[in-house]
Amino acid sequence: GAVSGMRRAMALAKDFARRRVAFGAPLSDKPLHADTLAGIEAKFEGAILLTWRPIELLGRQEAGVATDGERLLSRVLTPITKLTTGKQAVAVASEAVESFGGHGYMEDTGIARLLRDAQVLPIWEGTTNVLSLDTLRALGGAGVAQALEGELSRALSTVRDPSLRPCVDAARAAFEHAKAWMIENLGQAAALEAGARRFALTVGRAIELGLLASHAQWAQDHDKGPRAAAAARRFRANGVDLVTTVETEDSGLLA
Repeated sequence: GAVSGMRRAMALAKDFARRRVAFGAPLSDKPLHADTLAGIEAKFEGAILLTWRPIELLGRQEAGVATDGERLLSRVLTPITKLTTGKQAVAVASEAVESFGGHGYMEDTGIARLLRDAQVLPIWEGTTNVLSLDTLRALGGAGVAQALEGELSRALSTVRDPSLRPCVDAARAAFEHAKAWMIENLGQAAALEAGARRFALTVGRAIELGLLASHAQWAQDHDKGPRAAAAARRFRANGVDLVTTVETEDSGLLA
């Protein structure tokens, strides 16, 4: 649902950009608008790669060929995928609606529905907070954290192109930061729960970037053009690591 909504929003936004003229040229020719569309396209491409990974794992389980490690990975990657893509779908839909200007806000165009339909995703799938806590619960199982770390290592190990090295480094650094944060807070239940959303989203985005870089390498190896590498580089430029130290007392005062 998340990736299909993003794809629909992008298709409409790109088509409108080719037709709408502002500041003397179609929006698609304006560097600022192209930069905006590129940013949300990169989110979509990361999301679709992340989404199909747990689908693949589920298929292997249903076919009875999944390894123990794949079953453990499926347990933790499913909530991570739901929460990551759900939030991305809302962000993409919001930018797409905004790209239409007033037409995007008016209900009779049907564009505003993109955002309304996207907003249900991080609610109906359990809410981002619930899925974040489920991620922590899953990681408490024996071998689950190792399976998740192995998934990122598997993706990054395929990347050889030097131009993708910053993507590899960013994905690994974000994951390692999240891992170190979790270890540091294992004995502090309140701090661990308070940061669960930032932790889970960082892990999800790191896995997405790893998959994007791996796919970009595959595209280069099979003469599929430079577009996949551009998506990986733009995703990295958008930022991956959300983990930070937040005072829980401040949260209490503000909430």
